[in-house]
Amino acid sequence: MINNTGRGYVMIRKQKNILIIDDESVFREAQCSALTACGHTCISVESAGDGIQRLKSEHYDLVLLDIMMDPLDGWDTLDLIKTLPQGQEIPVFMSSAKSVFADEILRFGEQISGFIKKPFVDDDLCEYINKFFEWYDIVLADAAGAGSKGVPSDVCAEWILLSRQVRALIGLKEIVNPRCIPNGTESEEMVFARKLKDIQELIDEKMNKLSSINRDYPLLSIRG
Repeated sequence: MINNTGRGYVMIRKQKNILIIDDESVFREAQCSALTACGHTCISVESAGDGIQRLKSEHYDLVLLDIMMDPLDGWDTLDLIKTLPQGQEIPVFMSSAKSVFADEILRFGEQISGFIKKPFVDDDLCEYINKFFEWYDIVLADAAGAGSKGVPSDVCAEWILLSRQVRALIGLKEIVNPRCIPNGTESEEMVFARKLKDIQELIDEKMNKLSSINRDYPLLSIRG
């Protein structure tokens, strides 16, 4: 399916149901308008509590979650989402006008699937979301196919999660804010280099686990 957003054409594989949690009405409306224009359905709420209640009773393919919210910020809300029964399965994209820091990646990078910098161009937002789902739909289809041929469901679920984590962490490492607080023995540059190394080690750990699953269950692949 091809949809004209007014500035360009965006390829849509399948309509997705997206929940937007943002306490700023201008960004809720902008994200919802952009994603609706490129063929998705959106529900937007202004608080973490409203978002959690929606997630408890409704199905969503993706959550767009603002970081700078009060009284509960996006990172705390993310922790709550991941405690829900289906919380580990739902991809979450964080959004913010500020860049993501290394410490945030190290603490939360395994739990999110992407990062959107505000402000954004409508077509860029749609392209970012659609590219994720073009990849993720393949991952889900591969896992479903492997499951139908006898690969245990828990193995398929772990493979899906690891695939999402690796993709997200690689992308986050590329956009990490280089600012770090120096300490008594290390300069800001040295601290940043150490944290980049920690992020890469986390990526390597996830990739090694993926490779191990693929060795044990060749029906699963990493073609996504």
